[in-house]
Amino acid sequence: MAANPLSALRKQTLHSTDDGAEEAVTVNTRALIDKVLARYSSEHTTLRELIQNAADACATSVEVRYYSSAADDREDGESLAKMQVVDAAGLQELVKKKIRRLVVKNDGMPFRDQDWSRLKRIAEGNPSDEKIGAFGVGFYSVFADCDEPFVSSGNAAMAFFWRGNSLFTRRAKLQTREDWTTFLLDHREPGDLPDLRSLCKFFATSLTFVKLERISLWMDDLLLCELRKKELPPATLGIPSSVHPKTKDGIAQITAVETANVQLDARYMNVTHYQPEKPPSAEGAFGGLGRLFFGRAAATQQQKKSNITATNLHDYTTASIFLRIATATIATSVGAKFAAELERATKKPPPKRTTISCLTMSKDELDASESESDIFSGVVPTKNGRIFIGFPTHQTTGIKAHFAAHSVIPTVERENIDLNARIVKTWNAELLRAAGILARIIYVDEMEMLRKRTAGLKPADLQELYAHAVHIMRQFTFEDSTPSLNVGNYVAEAFWSATYYTSIELLSTRGVLSSTKVRLADRVTFLEGLPLLPEALIKGAPEFVDTLRKGGFITEITFTDIQNSLADRPLSSEQSHAFLKWLSVEIQTGKLDDLQASMLLSGAIAMVPILNDKGEEVENGLAVPVSLAAIKYYVHVGRLAADIPLPPDCLPFALSKRLAIMDFDALGWKELEVGRWVAYVAARATNSGMSADHNIALSPAFAIKVLGIVSKNWDKLPADQKASIVDILSTKPCMPTKHGMKLPKEAYFPNVKLFPDLPVIHEVRNIKDKLLIALGVRKTVELTLVLERLMGGGGGGSGEKWSHVDLIKYLTSVRDDIPAEDIRKLHSVAICKTASDSTKLYKVNELYDPLDSLLKLGLPLLYWPGEWRAQSLEVAFLRRLGLRKYPTETTLIQLAAGQDQQLREMALRYLLDQFTANSYSTTTIKASQKAFLPLQKGGKDRLVRPCDCFTNPDSALLNFPVLRADLAAHAAKLGVATDPPIDECVSRLIASPPTTAQEARDMFSYMLPFASRISQRHLSALNSALIIPLPPPWPARTTPKQCYLGPSTHKYAGLFPFVNFGSSADSFLLICGCRAEPDTRELAFRLADDPNSFAQDEERSLGLLRAIADEWPTLKQDRNLVSRLQSSACLAAYRTSDKTDGEGGGVGKRTFVLGCAAEVYLIDDISLHGLFRNSLLAAPEDDRLESLYSALGSHTLSSAVEKTAAMGAALPGEQEDLRKLVIERVALFLEGNPEDLIRDAAWVERHLSVKGVASISYRMTFRGGVDKISVSKVVQRTAAVAVGKEGCLLWVTKDPEYYLIAQGMVKVLLKRPKPHSALLLESLLATDLERLIGRGYNVARILRRRDEERKQKLAQLKQTKEEQEKRAQAQHERLKEHQQELERKKAADEKTTRRLHEIPKVPESPTDRAPMPGAFTLSSPPPPLPIAAPPAIAAGGSGGFLSRGLSRFSQLLSDEKPQPPQAPTVNKPQSGARPIGEGSQPSTPRDVTASLQEAIRGLHPHTNQTLISSSNPLPPPPPESPTNCAAPKTLTYILTTPSGARVYSHVATSMLSREDMQGVEAFSILLKDVMAVFGGGSVAVYMGSLEGEQAGKGGTIAFNSGGSVFCNYAFFESLHRSPAMKAEAFKFWFVTMCHELAHNLVGQHGAAHSYFTESFVSEYFSAAAARLMAIEQQQGAGRPPAYRA
Repeated sequence: MAANPLSALRKQTLHSTDDGAEEAVTVNTRALIDKVLARYSSEHTTLRELIQNAADACATSVEVRYYSSAADDREDGESLAKMQVVDAAGLQELVKKKIRRLVVKNDGMPFRDQDWSRLKRIAEGNPSDEKIGAFGVGFYSVFADCDEPFVSSGNAAMAFFWRGNSLFTRRAKLQTREDWTTFLLDHREPGDLPDLRSLCKFFATSLTFVKLERISLWMDDLLLCELRKKELPPATLGIPSSVHPKTKDGIAQITAVETANVQLDARYMNVTHYQPEKPPSAEGAFGGLGRLFFGRAAATQQQKKSNITATNLHDYTTASIFLRIATATIATSVGAKFAAELERATKKPPPKRTTISCLTMSKDELDASESESDIFSGVVPTKNGRIFIGFPTHQTTGIKAHFAAHSVIPTVERENIDLNARIVKTWNAELLRAAGILARIIYVDEMEMLRKRTAGLKPADLQELYAHAVHIMRQFTFEDSTPSLNVGNYVAEAFWSATYYTSIELLSTRGVLSSTKVRLADRVTFLEGLPLLPEALIKGAPEFVDTLRKGGFITEITFTDIQNSLADRPLSSEQSHAFLKWLSVEIQTGKLDDLQASMLLSGAIAMVPILNDKGEEVENGLAVPVSLAAIKYYVHVGRLAADIPLPPDCLPFALSKRLAIMDFDALGWKELEVGRWVAYVAARATNSGMSADHNIALSPAFAIKVLGIVSKNWDKLPADQKASIVDILSTKPCMPTKHGMKLPKEAYFPNVKLFPDLPVIHEVRNIKDKLLIALGVRKTVELTLVLERLMGGGGGGSGEKWSHVDLIKYLTSVRDDIPAEDIRKLHSVAICKTASDSTKLYKVNELYDPLDSLLKLGLPLLYWPGEWRAQSLEVAFLRRLGLRKYPTETTLIQLAAGQDQQLREMALRYLLDQFTANSYSTTTIKASQKAFLPLQKGGKDRLVRPCDCFTNPDSALLNFPVLRADLAAHAAKLGVATDPPIDECVSRLIASPPTTAQEARDMFSYMLPFASRISQRHLSALNSALIIPLPPPWPARTTPKQCYLGPSTHKYAGLFPFVNFGSSADSFLLICGCRAEPDTRELAFRLADDPNSFAQDEERSLGLLRAIADEWPTLKQDRNLVSRLQSSACLAAYRTSDKTDGEGGGVGKRTFVLGCAAEVYLIDDISLHGLFRNSLLAAPEDDRLESLYSALGSHTLSSAVEKTAAMGAALPGEQEDLRKLVIERVALFLEGNPEDLIRDAAWVERHLSVKGVASISYRMTFRGGVDKISVSKVVQRTAAVAVGKEGCLLWVTKDPEYYLIAQGMVKVLLKRPKPHSALLLESLLATDLERLIGRGYNVARILRRRDEERKQKLAQLKQTKEEQEKRAQAQHERLKEHQQELERKKAADEKTTRRLHEIPKVPESPTDRAPMPGAFTLSSPPPPLPIAAPPAIAAGGSGGFLSRGLSRFSQLLSDEKPQPPQAPTVNKPQSGARPIGEGSQPSTPRDVTASLQEAIRGLHPHTNQTLISSSNPLPPPPPESPTNCAAPKTLTYILTTPSGARVYSHVATSMLSREDMQGVEAFSILLKDVMAVFGGGSVAVYMGSLEGEQAGKGGTIAFNSGGSVFCNYAFFESLHRSPAMKAEAFKFWFVTMCHELAHNLVGQHGAAHSYFTESFVSEYFSAAAARLMAIEQQQGAGRPPAYRA
């Protein structure tokens, strides 16, 4: 139903005057109150509402009294407390009694008339914008426990009572005026007293913000708890100039702030907080669970011990806390619309002014308060503050401060803030933001008070105030508020954005400053002048500091800050240490890079105190300034000392002693190396101004200290440092001796006492000997001095001259202490004599041990009187000096190569005998260039090198030297190889090949074991080398690749050279490339080159030809071989001569001959061979050979014989019986026949006709043969078969021979009929069915299957016709829908037609066939698509796809499918096409489809660069046809379009204009679209003309050349270049392509070509129509045609 009828119906209903139509809505009051209370229920709800009412009435005191009995049960007003409370036990019983009555009294203003009226109305609320009540349901919370409340105030009272489910009131005037407003609530059922601990905490929080001063709790007239509030007069708190007082949306603005100090005092009876002790077992169990589930907090709570016990329950406990409450006056500003919507939601207008209070506690107030008292746990904001709307709600503030905002709108139950309704949410959010601004004002005031306290304090004294600052920062650290996160977010947002600038007050190391002047720096304690945030604040309030950092209020200390501060003043020792420690950590953590660190160090000056020798600071000592920028090293006291002089680039020990290795690494300082320090100390020795105490050359004590430090570290020093220290100290007089400070090399160890006047070191203790030795301190007397004083007689006790033996013994005694330099001298000094010459001195390394075996060799031996002990210390020392134990290999080789034959033999024998004992090296011997080895007999006295001779005697076959036989056993020692290198053997074999068979046998057998090591290069050389000797009549030598291995009796031995040198030699020749026999290719070449060698051996010739035939797929790749075989008379054939005369009579004599391929004929008709066997060479009847002969150019006999038939007069009568017999037997013959068929039985049934004639004769003419003659013979036949236009015609005489019938039919049926095929068919023709059944033929089944196949084909034809009719009908329906759109294109068609009419035309041919696309020239314009429309469309006269078809194609959509016409015989079909020739036209739809698909597969791209056509590729059209598909004479390839079409032109050019290029690309895209209909294919474009065949340019629309189709761009440009012509162009070129594809089946134009053109159009009509429809839809939608370039 529409909206208007509903509105009318509603109006009609409202104006109805029917009786009873108007009624008031009734309310079930009891159910309504119950449902309201269900949402309004919470702890102490009734008390909360009654206390709030008291506050609204400006009361100062509230009394809450619980009674265990009604007033009427009391006796004479006797105090129940006096009667019942006698001891602690009685007190516990009292608080456990059931409560029957609750009385709440306040001393506020009495009720007014409007108050009484509002009290009895639900959901009206308090209209005052200064009051909290908004919903008018608070009072009705009393109905949770009471059914009939009673209220008295002033001089009036009101009682509530029920009548059914309706609530009524009755009001009465009182005789006396009451000072208190009283609410009397008698419980519906007696109930338990509320938890007193919780109730006392509730009263404490209730008293916090309301305008009350006292709340008391009574039980049966017993005072249980009393709370009082004291408040000092408020003081005005100015709004800081930095704080923006207006909220984000401008609704609220703080106009004034007052602050007041409040004191809350509590006095409560202990029974209210008493908790009985639990049994030990239970407590222990709970303690374990508490620690398990609640962790540390639960355990701590358990450990707290209360001072309240069962004995002091009647005592009172007092507690006090001190608070600060800041109240902000808020001015609101909202629009009228906003105010109206808010009033609609809250039942009161938004207040113009309101207040928000914030309760905080300073650290002093917190310390002075008893904040741990449980009764004030809800008041003190130590964890998270709450939002108060008169009373605390469940909503927390997110900071440690309470907010009281009675103008904030809560949810109905007044426990949460309403942030759901849009208007209410906006209002509450703004008030919460105002609370955040107030919190910021309080924070600024707190920091201002802290600033005043810091005035005049030193930086060190500020630490006392850090706890106060941490308290403030923690108090205003924001956390997530609950249950709504948004509440805390609104407050925090306003707090942090309340100032005009991003800054906040902070306590720094320089006092309270703006955060923009304070820097955040962790561990930076070395800067005095820069204000930093103290580390105590960072650790004490990390969340607050993190917020400062993220909000951009404070920044980390910057590099510039530190740099400037360091430049202002130098650092003390402590500050320097702190600075370096901080800097290293910053570098390690990646906060500073090396450049920044160096910049800081460049400005840092450290004041370093002076240290004593213990590393302690000297008291009242001066500090030395040190530039830290120059420091590169630090001192390691474990390696050096603390009191040593240090270079200026080394950090003093006073600063480095408290830094770790990682600190030095981070600073880029390296440990001061001992070597560098020694260099510094040594350099100081040359400074004349340096104190002598620290001069290593002047102070023995300092020199000893330096040497001690070096000695302590010597073993751990790297080699380069040791070398450096030695280089430095060895040139300094740093060695204390008895004769003063000496160079180390001039000093001696104390134990050197050979001469008394030596400078021995003095008082040098704890110095390692290895250091002294390294420095050059001598343990022995210098060799020159010894030689001068002892051997020259200048020293010693007796003054006698020493011999070389005495000298050796002395040197041996001090061998370990002789310096290396002296050892080197001893190597070069001649100090020894020989036994044979006592006048001359020799170097030790020139002499040999004094042994007899060496004496025979004539070597110089050391003279040594007495026994020669090889293991003595003297001999060992002499070995150290180079004394030779035995001669070397080189020395012995020199001796063995000398002229003295006896010495040669002795030297060679010593070498071999002592080879192992003396560890002689074969490598050294083998590498010797001295000829010292003797050869075998025949080598005369010739000596050769080890590398020039061999041990194998057979190597002499190749003229290699052979080692003497007695030395062959030692060949391994001498480095003589067994055999020469294989490469050298090959070279010598090629250079000096064997001349006889025996030499060949020996050489090749010797080479065989090494054949596997012959390289490929040498194998190739051997393969082509003349190394094989041959016997006459062959050449003297031949190569392995031209020789074969085998006996001389091999069948090919007379044709090719064969050798046999034995198994070993032949194996080597096989590796070199010899073969067992020639392969087929070689034999084929030999056959072609020398056929006479095979003429006398028929079996060998036939075997070779069969082998060639088997490998012909490979051999035919060799064009040279094929050419030779074709031109040579090498093919086996037979010439037959008759023994008897007569037609084919006799067997004849066969003679084996060889002939060329053109002279040999393949016998495919045995009868013809019988006629002409005397005149021809017949090929062997072998399938393999026939295939080979055919490949080489031999022809079949039938192709060389022309047949001319002559038929006699026709016989009367029909030959139907014979026709049926043939059809029936042909079906039996073809059943299961594996031979390849040309035609099947169904074709024979349709096309076979039989005619009877009186006689049949054939004139057979054979042209060719060996003699190139023409031979004719006439033969008589009783039957003949021919395939022609009329089908298959069988002529028979009166008594036909079944064999002749069978012979003719198998030629029609089979591709390559075999002789037995005709015999089988003859047998089937001559045998009746019963006999055939007896022979196993299932005649009935075969015939039945044939009938079923015939019926199936007829059904397929019918189904095909029906499907074509359905497709035509569906196409008709689709085209009908496009008729209107086609009309709009009619004008464009007419314009195109007029353009075509301008082309000159020739008169139409009288023939009834219209010209086909692709066959028209300039004089024959292209016709429309050659398919006629259904009658309904044709009558409509539309210019659509079908309506303009040619009438001659109407049969395609008619009831009868056109039959294929008889195609004429094509003598020379074009290349690449399968022309339809005689008897081969398809007859069934399946055959037609197969032919069409074969024609499409025959389409291929033209890939040559040119197309030369000297004559037409197709026969000329018949005279009655005006068509021509001639190609231009010459076309040249010029380019390939982006779409992939190749473009040709009659002009050789590679350049086209931009316009032509775009047109050619559009044309190629169109052709690609057309070819997609046929499944794809490539078509070429040629740049022709419209002028016809002038100058070979070509005016043909398209032509087919060898299966490649070329389309003339000139016609496309003239007719279809416009994009609007896309549809017409598609039709035109689709028919053209059908025409050209038909040429792949029929070469010439004619009936057959027209038939296949029509078949193409019919077969692919549906796909073309679908594509055409898509093109027309694109044009109709305004999209550009797909072929636009």
